Amino acid sequence: MSEDVEDRGPGSGPLRLLEGVRVVSLEAYIAAPYSTNLLADAGAEVIKVERPGTGDPRRAYEPKLRDGDGELSSGFASYNRGKKSVELDLARPADREVFDGLLAGADVLVSNLRPGSLERMGLGRDIVSERYPRLVVCEISGFGQSGPYAHWPAFDSVIQAMSGLSSLLGPSPEEPPELAPMGTMDLLGGVYSVIGILMALVARQRSGRGTHVDASMLDIAAAFLERPLTLHEFTGSVPLRGADRFSPVGSFRAGDGGWISIVIPTDEMWSRCCAAIGRPELRDDPRLDSILKRAEAMRELIIPALEEWAAPLDRHEAARRLREHGQPAGVVQTIDEVRANEHLAARGLFAELDDPRAVHADGSRMRLPRLPLLFDGRGAQPGPVPQLGQDNEEFGVSASASS
Repeated sequence: MSEDVEDRGPGSGPLRLLEGVRVVSLEAYIAAPYSTNLLADAGAEVIKVERPGTGDPRRAYEPKLRDGDGELSSGFASYNRGKKSVELDLARPADREVFDGLLAGADVLVSNLRPGSLERMGLGRDIVSERYPRLVVCEISGFGQSGPYAHWPAFDSVIQAMSGLSSLLGPSPEEPPELAPMGTMDLLGGVYSVIGILMALVARQRSGRGTHVDASMLDIAAAFLERPLTLHEFTGSVPLRGADRFSPVGSFRAGDGGWISIVIPTDEMWSRCCAAIGRPELRDDPRLDSILKRAEAMRELIIPALEEWAAPLDRHEAARRLREHGQPAGVVQTIDEVRANEHLAARGLFAELDDPRAVHADGSRMRLPRLPLLFDGRGAQPGPVPQLGQDNEEFGVSASASS
């Protein structure tokens, strides 16, 4: 894409931070594709290796847009923008030769194949270190490349459950544990994998040698729960579903029926909250004179006081008044409200897809979240979503390989 791209937000445009970095990825589904999507947004050349004829299973996910420019899957577009796609059957000698050639010119190999797959392909750590000494290899899997669970299959829901996250989600311990409603741990695994890849690339600048990054989604998910794990280590208490027992946090209704989310983690903020709602006497109530007591009494005492105060107000006004007193508060937005949010719009988070298929029925272009960072005030402009095998010719893949 050229530099004179139409401005689609403050300081938006193609990023060149990782220009010159070539990433080859044996990827499917979410965790690895999301990690390489972030790298592509930052300017890396990402070559997605896909199974001939079918490709990444998420290419078939509904809903889809279908028009004269082809078919675009929402489940695929989310994680595969700005990449190149080649179809390779790595059991076929000619395709394996192409793949080895890609690795010879690559900086990074990303894989979320099952543990041991690279080893069986002759790409174990020792062989890679000898044959491609500068190559950074990142393997992303449910349980890592070692340990008693290493060969267990895993999807996001399994990791949410086994990490302890599900034990914390739901209205009460008597109700079934719940799941976060999107690929939370897949996405988090992708983010941490990018961190590992960038660390390894920085280390290579000093040593001249690549590093093997073993990204276990269970490790990452458990570390993500550092707060409940730390509290358990310090207190022996096991947090379960329901109210947070260690910090007053929750949501309350305003007069318009909307919700406001609030957290009161310090004595100072409790004083601010009491002042904001005109209830200074609550500050010295012996039932509420510590953070732990307030956490226990959040639903029974604090939420009712907040709702009584907010009854004549709409949610935006109630949240505004709390913020004016220095008490953090935010309205609970629905997804359509998030898409229309003025602050996110001002920062250009939702960027138009540079893809002829990404057009709604009314002619407006689709907008999806870009890499959620600004660099010198500039955000990324997501690239096109690749058609299966669209770059076969560039990398010398024969027609028979993709048939």
